[in-house]
Amino acid sequence: MNQNKLTEYADLLMKVAMSKCDNLEDAKDLVQETLLAALNSIHKGKEISDLKNWLMTVLNHKYYDLLRSKYRKPTICIDEIGEIPDENMWEDTLSDTSDDAENIRRCLATLARIYREVMVKYYMDGKSVAQIAQLLEIPEDTVKNRLYTGRKHIRKEFEMESYTKQSYEPDDLFISSTGMIGFHDEPWSLVGTDRIKMNLLILAYEKPVTLSELSKAIGIPTAYIEPLVDALVAGQLMKKVADKVYTDFIIFSEQDRMRNLNLECKLAKELCEGIWDIVSDGLNELRQCDFYKQQNKEQALKLESFFAIRTILMATCNVRDRIAGGREPSEQYPERPNGGRWYAMGNLYPHGYNYANCPYSRYQISGEAAYTLDHVFDTQKLTMCSYDTDASVLGANYMDNSDCSYLKFVYSIYLGKSDALEMLDKKLLEDVDQIIDYKLMIRDPDGKLQINIPVITMSDRWNLYSMSNHYEKRIVDKYLNHMTELFQNPVILPKHLKSVPNWLRYLECCSHFPSAILCEAKDRGLFLKGYDHPVPAVMLCVKK
Repeated sequence: MNQNKLTEYADLLMKVAMSKCDNLEDAKDLVQETLLAALNSIHKGKEISDLKNWLMTVLNHKYYDLLRSKYRKPTICIDEIGEIPDENMWEDTLSDTSDDAENIRRCLATLARIYREVMVKYYMDGKSVAQIAQLLEIPEDTVKNRLYTGRKHIRKEFEMESYTKQSYEPDDLFISSTGMIGFHDEPWSLVGTDRIKMNLLILAYEKPVTLSELSKAIGIPTAYIEPLVDALVAGQLMKKVADKVYTDFIIFSEQDRMRNLNLECKLAKELCEGIWDIVSDGLNELRQCDFYKQQNKEQALKLESFFAIRTILMATCNVRDRIAGGREPSEQYPERPNGGRWYAMGNLYPHGYNYANCPYSRYQISGEAAYTLDHVFDTQKLTMCSYDTDASVLGANYMDNSDCSYLKFVYSIYLGKSDALEMLDKKLLEDVDQIIDYKLMIRDPDGKLQINIPVITMSDRWNLYSMSNHYEKRIVDKYLNHMTELFQNPVILPKHLKSVPNWLRYLECCSHFPSAILCEAKDRGLFLKGYDHPVPAVMLCVKK
């Protein structure tokens, strides 16, 4: 073998060495040791058939020799603060008050638990390797490995500022779901209004990240975010794989929500008249039902709102699910540890977002919410069903989800059991004026509260659904090809995210279309003509 050939691989060796080593000097030493070994073999007359692979093998062996030497010599070198000849001196540095020492402690705070705990015990508590191994019930070699990894992390991150905007300008992430919620309103309650959890989920969405990376990005020591991440993993909003975690549900951005808005509004204008002809046939059939005739005028209109929005929404979802390849029944959704069966969804909004004046505020709509209680007063089952829309469309339904207290509150007033109100959530009594503004309750001339929503039986509920299903199928049969235009731009998921069903990718393609149809119908005087106050889509269903 000609020694001149060695120079052809010098750059490659240096590149590989730099990927392995923490600093330039170690990389240079590693390449030099490799080339010296090659020259020695040449002088001995050794035949090497594949020089490149042979050099890579030698470099790897020399690298492992370097690691072993570092374990034998407990010396740490942090280039930015100079050479530290022994670990005791590094311990002294941690207790120092200089800016450099403060930066080292900051880096220490971002270490994952398994590395942080041995570093703290060794350098700050003065424990020996043997004592740490005994305390943590792990082998001494494992303690040494974690000390080495911890020092390597600090050496690498000492001067690196890795904070993201989540550390100084946190975004908002609102959790919703489809399916049956958990015993304590999971998945919403797993995050609630906690902005730290929101932004941890945002940071872990695009790719799996380590806790140290999360800590650095959000600017909070790892020790404080670990229990939050553990809770999100336990609640199945995050997933842990090896030493990394990632957000395990779909997140919709503002770009996703806006992508199809113009197309949805355009198609709503084109199809409104034909779709509303079919909805009108259904409303006429609904008006002939005995349970409809038993309601007062305001209550009957709320049944009409419920029927209209459900019919258009179900038709839209029917087309969406055909495009997406189908959707499993909700009873087959993943069983969650909190007693629910749900898929979570997140809506990401930038910091300081103007929700009231966003371009699609008029067209937002919730899926059907159904809250059920068994054995309340004289009933076997009590369910409140509703859709929330903007006030300019149909209006919203006030709903306090805590223990379904609002449902009990409404039913107590319906039955005239004023004595039961004292046992309910006092917040509801404070919110009565808001509930009246929503047109869900009224006061009689004597000031007594009365409910202003339709009350029907459970069997009437299923009859209404059956009628709605019939007319939504008519819409699909007639306008399938037109409505298919909506589903050209589904959300593209991060490659690692496998648990999201395909139909959720198409959710924002059509989310504004049902309300856009209703807006067109109202603007053209086809529905709720002459009404300028909310007529929310809500009904109370009772099984005696």
